[in-house]
Amino acid sequence: MTGAPTATGAIQDLRERLLEARRTSDRDALPGLIDDVEALAHLGYRCCLVDFDDFRPAYYVRVLGFDEARVEAELEFPIEPGLRSVQRLPLSHLVDYDEADPQNIRSIFHRLSPYVRHRRARLRSAPPLRHPDLVELPKPLRINRVHPWSMVAWWAAAGLLFISSLAFFVVT
Repeated sequence: MTGAPTATGAIQDLRERLLEARRTSDRDALPGLIDDVEALAHLGYRCCLVDFDDFRPAYYVRVLGFDEARVEAELEFPIEPGLRSVQRLPLSHLVDYDEADPQNIRSIFHRLSPYVRHRRARLRSAPPLRHPDLVELPKPLRINRVHPWSMVAWWAAAGLLFISSLAFFVVT
């Protein structure tokens, strides 16, 4: 690991290295950043996800790793049932606990603003809840709702068949 961050200020160090790599267009620095995020995940590092609209922490998260150019993190607090608990977040929207005051978040945003696309991290919604006892039946076993007029047609055909067979029986 190159310049592996210590536990205190780890996200700040990573964010500053990412910012410098972006300013200088140094793509060689990215693999080292990914390794350091993975090291933080191994430690179970916790930090804040910030909202740059309100300049305040939105969620407390635990770093899980790095995936698809994002930091993979678990939302720990507040618990939000409408969101997936594991999210892929931009490093720019994460801050260490000691950086989480509004004035500091504002200064972080001003340094990052040329590179930030969205002031709020886009969070993925949770899948719809399903009752655990609910069993999905295969399509052939499902009851098909038949239009009422088709039932009338079937009864009319059965009645006509019954009357004609009764008439045939009486005539013979």
